Amino acid sequence: MNRLVRSLIVVALLGLVLTLALAFRRDPHDIKTGTVGKPAPAFTVARLDGSGDLSLGQYAGKVVVLNFFASWCEPCTEENPALVRVYERYRGTDVVMIGVNYQETRDNGLSYAKRMGMSWPTIADDDGRLALSYGVFGPPETFFIRPDGVIAGRHIGPIDETTLITAIETIRPAARQ
Repeated sequence: MNRLVRSLIVVALLGLVLTLALAFRRDPHDIKTGTVGKPAPAFTVARLDGSGDLSLGQYAGKVVVLNFFASWCEPCTEENPALVRVYERYRGTDVVMIGVNYQETRDNGLSYAKRMGMSWPTIADDDGRLALSYGVFGPPETFFIRPDGVIAGRHIGPIDETTLITAIETIRPAARQ
């Protein structure tokens, strides 16, 4: 009986090790989800600064970088300098960046956006409904929306400048580059 129990424990442990080894082979930043290749969920949401509403539809025909962030999210703080540099690079072009403050008070979100130098449009997702419509697991997450309104890519976790630029340039219309 002891031999049987030991054998079962060894088999169970080997199964666990195998499962974990297979799970950790995938890069979590490249998780394929049902949103990529589908139309981006439309939204009209209040701007974080209270200056009115912002609609995804007002950016039809442009590349949209939609970044979900929160002031309490340490990886969001890590990725922010790259977002600022990329925003400055594409400011005034056919590329638009929109920040989505994820499930926190507007005061905290607005204070964070100002402190971090986020001069691009930011909106409030107080209740998480917008994040839910995009299938967000948690901040930071970044979506790349083509000019035709289809989600071309998604990055889960903090993103770097090279990844941002590569994703943007991949979906920019060739005539406008």
